[in-house]
Amino acid sequence: MTDATGTGNSMPQREDEQEQLRVALEDAREEAADLAAERLRLQAELAARTDRLREVEAQLARREAAAAAAPHRLRPYKLEVDRVAAAGSAALGLEMATAEDLRVALEELRVIAEELEQANAALADANSQLEQRVAARTTDLEAANTRLRESEERLRLAQSHAGAGTWDWDIRNDRVEWSEEYFDLYGLDPSTTHPSYATWAASILPEDRVGAEAALSACIKQKAPDFHTEYCIMHPRRGLRWLSGRGRMVFDEAGEPVRLIGLNMDITDRKTAEMKLEDANRGLRREVEQEVRAREAAQARLFQTLKLEALGQLTGGVAHDFNNLLSVITSGVALLRTTNDPARRDRLVDAMGQAAKRGAELTRRLLTFARRQALNAEPLDLGGWLVDMRDLLARTLRGDITIEIEAGPDLWPVMADSGELELALLNLAVNARDAMPRGGSLRLAATNATLRRATDPDQLEGEFLSLSVTDSGTGMPPEVLARAFEPFFTTKEAGRGTGLGLAQVYGFVRQSGGAARISSAAAGGTTVTLLLPRARHAVAERPAERSEPQPKAAPLHVLLVEDDEDVAALTEDMLRHLGHQVVRVASAALAIAAINQGPAPDLVLTDVVMPGGQDGLDLARRLGAERPDLPILLCSGFSGAPLRVAAAGLPLLRKPFGLEELRRALLRAAEAKRAA
Repeated sequence: MTDATGTGNSMPQREDEQEQLRVALEDAREEAADLAAERLRLQAELAARTDRLREVEAQLARREAAAAAAPHRLRPYKLEVDRVAAAGSAALGLEMATAEDLRVALEELRVIAEELEQANAALADANSQLEQRVAARTTDLEAANTRLRESEERLRLAQSHAGAGTWDWDIRNDRVEWSEEYFDLYGLDPSTTHPSYATWAASILPEDRVGAEAALSACIKQKAPDFHTEYCIMHPRRGLRWLSGRGRMVFDEAGEPVRLIGLNMDITDRKTAEMKLEDANRGLRREVEQEVRAREAAQARLFQTLKLEALGQLTGGVAHDFNNLLSVITSGVALLRTTNDPARRDRLVDAMGQAAKRGAELTRRLLTFARRQALNAEPLDLGGWLVDMRDLLARTLRGDITIEIEAGPDLWPVMADSGELELALLNLAVNARDAMPRGGSLRLAATNATLRRATDPDQLEGEFLSLSVTDSGTGMPPEVLARAFEPFFTTKEAGRGTGLGLAQVYGFVRQSGGAARISSAAAGGTTVTLLLPRARHAVAERPAERSEPQPKAAPLHVLLVEDDEDVAALTEDMLRHLGHQVVRVASAALAIAAINQGPAPDLVLTDVVMPGGQDGLDLARRLGAERPDLPILLCSGFSGAPLRVAAAGLPLLRKPFGLEELRRALLRAAEAKRAA
């Protein structure tokens, strides 16, 4: 942390020195207080000794007075002795008594003199010891005062160089003390400014004042041992300054805060450096984001190039399949022209229809692999869906393959396109069937999975549904497993596979927001695991199936916009066959002119990709703005169209389509516009 100088290496040392100085100051203050208390105790002891000496001196004086008065007390006895002696031998007993009294008095006087000498000696010794202790304590006190002055001087010097000032707040008495450096730090005049909480709060800029006061109030209420806050002030000479306040709480014996002492430092240089660093980081982040976007775009172009390269290298297999399909259609057309047999014509038409469907299915797989297929994701009950798929899989697989389904009752709903998921599962089932030429088992297991980005190999985060498809087949060697999801890669002989099955699965799952993983071992079976995101909404109840025939669309006046003459002619024939009136144009501009000049159509059926600067989406947007009640149905066979159409929210009819698909699409488009 760099508070004053803004340098990362010197500031921690300076803060440590300031902390040591502050601790030394506190220790010096405590030692001074102890010395003052000791001085008071010694003074009290000296006073007591003095009083005792005075008492001894008074006692000695009394005894000296008694000794001086002893001859006067003996004079009556001497007169009495003389009188008795003069009286004769009869007074001998009285003289003996007087001599005994004199001896006793002299003995008492000697004892008093000895006690006086002992008292004087003891007093002299006590005075000597007291003087020595007072001298020693005085020396210690002077040394402590010297250290205290040196510590205070060092602290003032450190505060002056570090741009810091100390403060002391007596919380109970609401009394505040500031150092000289504190006044200079805030640009305040010590002669006119009274230290107080209100003065401190008023010096803070309004936008920071609430936060600083809240931090101080929280420190007191929470009885925190340390206090820290940062705020801005407007110095009268130095302008805007950033300050950092740090304090240490002092508590009484009951644990209540009574005092807060601390240090304020000028951290403007550090804050300025931090803000410059933050600006530099923001600029760097913008540059990194731009670089990442550029890199992602480059990676996308590279990936698309690799796809095209793979398509170019392995286009023979796809061309072979399409040529087979086109051969069926071409041969069927030629034979239709030469036969009048109704049964034979029906067989030819059926074969041509199947070939067209196979071509559409192959195109659909290519679009899914390219991730350009618009998905209709919705909540799906995976457990019930797997049960429904059992019959379809049973018809796809051979009779020597058993199907096992494992799905718990607490399975989450999954968010997926049921049609694409069905296609993915069928692709996996077909691969599993080919890997089990002598029969075996296919196990479908669905479980809940919670993934963490830090540990997931695909960096997925959140709740997912795991659908595992496991077969007991021949398995894959490592070199095949490494390329399993590559487009057009297949181990089957020519004519039996395009290599798009697993690629379609991978593209569908990735486009759905999940991941596909595969594990296998030679002669150990294969497991493909699909991870699909959990649906956040419950699965909607399916409407009851009705056996009534599908409603027939009312005759419509349809404006057909199609630039391909052959496609337009066949589509017009299909519309007329369904009972609709048709006006055909070849561009968006001609469609606008036809609508403005002729009768208004009931529905517009337009191709998405058209020449002339305006495509079907441009036409739909203009008509949506000018004629919001006019139903519009788009049709396209171009790979990029579905995503654009999905973003526009318009219905789409995919090419190629038959009579039934066209009838349903017209009906849905008309009903959707009426419902809106």
